[in-house]
Amino acid sequence: MIKILSAVVLISASLFAQDFDTFLDNALKNSPYLKSADLSISQAREEGSIITRYKNPTLELEYSEFRPDNSKDDNGYRAALTQPLRVWGMGKIAKAFADATLKKAASRYSLSYSEFIRDISLLYTEYANQKKQLELGSEELSIAKNIYEISNQRNIAGTISKGVMLQAQVDYEMAEIKTQTLNLNIQETYFNLLKFAGIANEIELDFRHEFKLASDALSYENPNINYLKSYKEEAKANTQVNSNSVKWIDITAEFENEPDQNIMRVGASIPLALFNTSHEEMQIAKLEADKTELLIENEKAKISIENIKLKKQRELLLLLKAKNEETLKTQTKLLKMFEDGYKIASINLLELQNIKNKVIKTKESLIKIETALNRSIITTNYEAGAYNDK
Repeated sequence: MIKILSAVVLISASLFAQDFDTFLDNALKNSPYLKSADLSISQAREEGSIITRYKNPTLELEYSEFRPDNSKDDNGYRAALTQPLRVWGMGKIAKAFADATLKKAASRYSLSYSEFIRDISLLYTEYANQKKQLELGSEELSIAKNIYEISNQRNIAGTISKGVMLQAQVDYEMAEIKTQTLNLNIQETYFNLLKFAGIANEIELDFRHEFKLASDALSYENPNINYLKSYKEEAKANTQVNSNSVKWIDITAEFENEPDQNIMRVGASIPLALFNTSHEEMQIAKLEADKTELLIENEKAKISIENIKLKKQRELLLLLKAKNEETLKTQTKLLKMFEDGYKIASINLLELQNIKNKVIKTKESLIKIETALNRSIITTNYEAGAYNDK
């Protein structure tokens, strides 16, 4: 009856467990980290408006009082309006720099978005690994319990000594400790995953998601390279801004009223680039662009060799998985034979525990291989740009 109830609970839990895709979608929508990163785009847009906006005009007002020696007092006034204007072409250059800054902010967000998906996927993979290990631990506990019960019955029947029965009991108790330890470890991983996802409440989470290589990965680009390219374009745009020594001129219109005349003046104030030619600023911006280009080339080389490594790693893991699965079939048959043989005293306890341990070890190896495959696929998808913000 207890076993039936346990099965019902497990089935109910699996039915209501949240799958990884839903979990990831909720994390992407609700993550304060990503919301904060998204605000950087709005901030860059406002900064671009500052770069492209015009300066305010200046209004000068004066009142004058005239006191000639031999006549009555009189008065006058003066009004002058000065408007700074960009030199020809600077508006277009400023707009290009503002656009490059906005594009860099968008690329930075896309990088954060991709890194978030990669990191939460890797955390989930570790959580799934530990859940599968716990599941295997429960299976090991069940096998050890069965062996202990058989040993106890044989001890009562007098076919084995009490010392042999106690060995089976110790093995069963060690399996219990192992399962409890696995359960304790999984709590740490589980809550770290929820914290990273920005989730404040516990949820039932499915742990059997299998990651797939993105079929459309070739249509994207590595998020780090995308960001470096946008950084380089901003540096180049900044070079254009600094290549103009004179960026603003002041146009002034003035009207002056005096007792005996009215005066109209129109003039321009043009800075003379004699000492401050912005040469150093232009060189700094150019060097920054050149430096970023070298970083892009370095990143491409790293990604290329990383992808080769990951591909070879997956090939070897798949071969190893197939071999372990084949071995496990044989070991499982052998374990059943040894359990039956132990019941009729044709197999001793040491032989039975040995094959049991081999079965568990092979299953542990398969879990580790599946985890390594998932990690490799996640990293490959990230490097290919499959996690970029769509």
